[in-house]
Amino acid sequence: MIDETKQPNSIEGSNDKELITKFYQELLQKYPQLTEEVEWDEGILHMDMEALRRLAEELCEKRKLNEVKELFEWLNSYYCCSKDELLNAINVSFLEYFNYKKGLSDEEFKNIMPPNFYKGYLDMIEYMENLAGSPW
Repeated sequence: MIDETKQPNSIEGSNDKELITKFYQELLQKYPQLTEEVEWDEGILHMDMEALRRLAEELCEKRKLNEVKELFEWLNSYYCCSKDELLNAINVSFLEYFNYKKGLSDEEFKNIMPPNFYKGYLDMIEYMENLAGSPW
C-alpha cells in the first residue's frame, strides 16, 4: 500500500534546475495571468511562488473549488518530486503562510488538497507555531 502522506525530503547536493524549468513552462501555460509578474520578478522562485499562492488564495476566497483543487494537484506533483530549491519554495512561499479562511472551511480546504500536500501544510503550520513559542 502506498502512503499518500509520505513527505518529500530535501536532499543535500540535489538540484531542481530541470524541474524548475518545467515548473515555469507549465506555470505560464496554466496561469497566464501571472506572466507579467513572473517576468517582472525575473525568475526569483520564491516571489513567483508567492504570486501563485496569492492566486490560489483568491480562488479560495471566490470559492472556485475546482480551480483551486486543480492548482493544488498540479503543484503537489512538483512537491512530491522536488528535492531542493523548488521544495523549499513550495514549503516557505506557498504552504507556510497559505490563508484559505476567507473563503473555505477547514474541512473544505482539507478535502480539496491532496493528502500529502495537506500534511505538508500542517507540518509548516506546526513548524511556525513551534518557532513562535521558541525561547530564542
